[in-house]
This record gives sequence, structure tokens and C-alpha cells, in this order.
Amino acid sequence: MIDQLNVSIPTGKVRGQKRIVRVFRPDWVDANTPLPVLYMHDGQNVFSGSTATYGEGWEIDRCIDTLQLPLMVVAIASAPNWLDRYDEYSYEEDEMLYRRIGPELAKTRPTLGGQGRLYTDWLMNDLKPRIDKEYATDPEDVGVMGSSMGGVISLYMMATYPSIKRVGSLSTAAWANLDPLIQAIQQADISGKLYMDIGTNEESGPITAKDYLFTNAKLIEAIAKKGIAFRYEVEPDAIHHESAWRRRLPHALRYLYDVT
Repeated sequence: MIDQLNVSIPTGKVRGQKRIVRVFRPDWVDANTPLPVLYMHDGQNVFSGSTATYGEGWEIDRCIDTLQLPLMVVAIASAPNWLDRYDEYSYEEDEMLYRRIGPELAKTRPTLGGQGRLYTDWLMNDLKPRIDKEYATDPEDVGVMGSSMGGVISLYMMATYPSIKRVGSLSTAAWANLDPLIQAIQQADISGKLYMDIGTNEESGPITAKDYLFTNAKLIEAIAKKGIAFRYEVEPDAIHHESAWRRRLPHALRYLYDVT
């Protein structure tokens, strides 16, 4: 069963922006049994394609049932405006974000990026306590997951909040915020478990497959030096699309939650 919560998220533009949060607990687990919680970005894409931005969902509820994984999912919808999403999913402003959207759209934005800490603090300090209060959770077993820019903000959260134990970053848009993200990882005390992946044919507008592969390799180089448990998978010919993330989702969950 998937519950729907209406919440208000602080942003740099307005005091509170209404957003939908979807909560899933497998119905074969007793409602009073505490479960680990996985917080997921771009939550409109996490379940059915009927709510997804481009009509394809990850179907994580079906994946959890198939794996018989006792896991609760809290999926936070992203900003309705795709440019606002860049603000929310990055800690720093970034020239590469302007390159991604192009010069004409760039003229419409006084700034782009750099408001992610507002979002992540809200998630950890407001949303998480509410979820822990209203549902049976294991408050010490917290995970975050996202794709593309959702992967960027997931890695920032790994570096910012030591209580996060499991992180999934699929097709990370590492071309955005690369240097500050690497610096955050280098300076952080990280003890969690990380899954990352990338396809060899990923593109986003002017951002090429070479950009994705090179910047992800630089991130992995920094992560490897931290000595944490991580897995990095490269899928031949895979593109930057929900269908690819749905296909690789079982790999991520099996690794992060030790499913044999």
C-alpha cells in the first residue's frame, strides 16, 4: 500500500512549496514491525509510470516484493519546474548547470543551483522525524537514493549526515558540482555503504557520454580513498533514462541491503 502525504518544503524562493511524499511499506510485513527507511528523490518516478515525469516508473514496490526485502520507501516528489530541481539537488551554484540548460534559458535565471542544503536539512530534520513518529521504522537505518541530479544530492547527503548508512546514486550527474562534491567527500567522515552506476551511452543535452563517464570516474577515485564499502557498475550501451534505472534497481537494493 502506498500512502500519500502533502508536505511543504522550504525553498530559496518561497517559504514553503507544496509537494507530494509517497510512503510504501510492503503489506506482507506487520505494520508494527520496525523497518529500515529508504528516502528517494524524484519521488514521482519511483513507483508507477502513471505519476512519472516521462511516463516510466522504477516500480520499486514490485521490486521490493520480488526480492522479499523488508524495506520502507519514502519518495519525495521533485520541484515541478525542472530548473528549480537543479536548485534543490545541488549545494553549490555551477557553471556546468548553465551549460546544461543553454544560454537562452540561462538568461531567465539570476542563479542556478546551490539551494540543496535547504532541502536536505528539511528532509533530515522535519520529514524524517514525522515518518519515524507516524510509522514503525528503524530510525538508525536510514538510506537515500536518486538518479542523475538525485544522485548528486544523495552523495552530498552521505557527506553531510553521518547517520545515513546506505546511499544509492544511479547515473550520477557528476558533471554538476563536481569539484565541491569531491571536496565534501574528501572532508567528510563517511562510514556508510554506497552503490553507484553509470551507462556508457548517457547524454543530457550538451552533456556527452564522455562527460558522464569521466566525471563519475573522478568521483569514484575520491570515494575509493575513503575506505568505505562501495560498488560501482558500468552498464554497456545504457542510456540516461528511467527504464535503465528500473533495470538496475535490483542490483542496487541487493547490494545495499545484503540480499542474497
